[in-house]
Amino acid sequence: MKSTSFLSSKLKTLLFLALFITVAGASTLSTPSSITVVDVRGEVRPGVVLAVQGAAGLLNRVNASVYVIQGSDDVEWLALLLPTVTKTTLVADDFLRSALARFGAILYFDPTSPTQTQLLPSVLTLAGVLDLIPLSEQLFFQQYPSTRIGFNASRRWTSPEQAVNESATIGLSRTSSLAFQDGKLVATGLLVDWIVKERIFTQYLNRSCIPATRDHALLQALLAAAPWPRPVRVYGYNSADVIFGGDLFEAETNCANVMGQVATAHSTNLAFWSHVAPITTPLTQPSAPAIEYNRSKAYVALVYGDMDNIDFVESFGRDHMQERARRCAPPAAPCFPLTWTLSPNLLKFAPAIMRWYYNVSSTTGGRDWFIMPPSGTLYSYPGQMPSAVQGQYVEQQNAQATLMNSSGSVHWEWILTWQNAWDHYFPRYQSVPAGHGTRAFFLNNVPWVFPIPDMYFKGETYRIVGSGPDAVVAFRPAFNWQEDGPSGGLPYNSTVIAGRINNFALGSVQYIYVIQNTNMSSVFDMTTRLAPHVELVSYQQLTSLALQRGG
Repeated sequence: MKSTSFLSSKLKTLLFLALFITVAGASTLSTPSSITVVDVRGEVRPGVVLAVQGAAGLLNRVNASVYVIQGSDDVEWLALLLPTVTKTTLVADDFLRSALARFGAILYFDPTSPTQTQLLPSVLTLAGVLDLIPLSEQLFFQQYPSTRIGFNASRRWTSPEQAVNESATIGLSRTSSLAFQDGKLVATGLLVDWIVKERIFTQYLNRSCIPATRDHALLQALLAAAPWPRPVRVYGYNSADVIFGGDLFEAETNCANVMGQVATAHSTNLAFWSHVAPITTPLTQPSAPAIEYNRSKAYVALVYGDMDNIDFVESFGRDHMQERARRCAPPAAPCFPLTWTLSPNLLKFAPAIMRWYYNVSSTTGGRDWFIMPPSGTLYSYPGQMPSAVQGQYVEQQNAQATLMNSSGSVHWEWILTWQNAWDHYFPRYQSVPAGHGTRAFFLNNVPWVFPIPDMYFKGETYRIVGSGPDAVVAFRPAFNWQEDGPSGGLPYNSTVIAGRINNFALGSVQYIYVIQNTNMSSVFDMTTRLAPHVELVSYQQLTSLALQRGG
């Protein structure tokens, strides 16, 4: 029975990997030889950037052909990943004239109108479903009056709910997933290329996560009728409901328990990057040397977090990795071990960026490792998911873990809902063969300011689920560190943080969650202030030490 179950699980894993990569439209062209570059920096005409990004999404469906420069990060990634590609640079008008002649347009009214801005998510849905470029009425009359109008949305809807309803009637069955993307961000072109390329159903109903509201009922109806795989991958970012400075439904699972977030609200060029350097075999990570547990030591793993957010991956996460590599390059002394989080969803929409992180980290002397960010395959609370969806979640996470060659993941749950995760979620990973999934979890409670209740009151720094070679280890954070941060972690400088670590009990096995916008230089400085009894270790070594020490 066990071998049959494993075969079934392995087949499911392979099927998910094939679907995951195929749905992204990964072509056989690993590196394009020539591309069109459209530079929209400085473009101030309302609607132009949105139209350009929509056209790029359509043109990038088959292969990586159009790259839009909207900011400095776009410039840097193109230089880092495709330094020798032949580029044909076009201004926005020339590019749009050619693209509009090919695809036609979906017409909408005024992108500067607050009312119209709320309708833009539905305009984007139909642009993807109907293969049309989103074009404002103003641009149509001023610049492109001969354009074929494939769908006229101008003054068609009087509310976001009406727009969502009609776009669902027209094209819900042809969409691939869901996005919560604010119309204000849509108007600036952010994430537009990916939404159009993938035909993602897009909405931002203000009360869609509030129970007993019409918006919430509409969202539930969409989830019931749509063909979206479970768990539902929700792109963009949900910041509609802010309480005490935090986004209540940002992880989506407590909005609808079949959903999880792929934080991408400010991302660009994902449609382009999804075709470049696809990852179909496991990446390489360094082996961590075995350590024998010593009760006179205090063992600590540093986990550099929050890289589930692709906005971070494409910006200061890159800068921190470059600084780490620069400071660890020979002839520097061996660097301290550091565990990074990195979104597994890069496998689908930016495998070249994932490869870059792995390649740069390989220059630090084998002292850097990657695990999944919260909570693995999605930013979500898996313990809240129905059993069947939870099972699919585990299969998908293990498939991605195989390609990332990683056995660790950060894991978050909403406060007071941990018991289901202990009883049903973590035990699912016990049957996974070594090297084919997640075996170590680095926990955090949401909201962050509260400890994980049962572990805190029992004085546990980790918990072992199961026994023997199939055991899974889950670590409670000693603390979160966010230097100068307003929330989420201790705001102290490196000297104070080092002092706290130096006071850890001898024989303890713990981890610290370093929030990503903590300066890398501060992390380096903190490690120089640690006492001799403190030993920094990798995530794998910490897991081994916990198993040696026992529960």
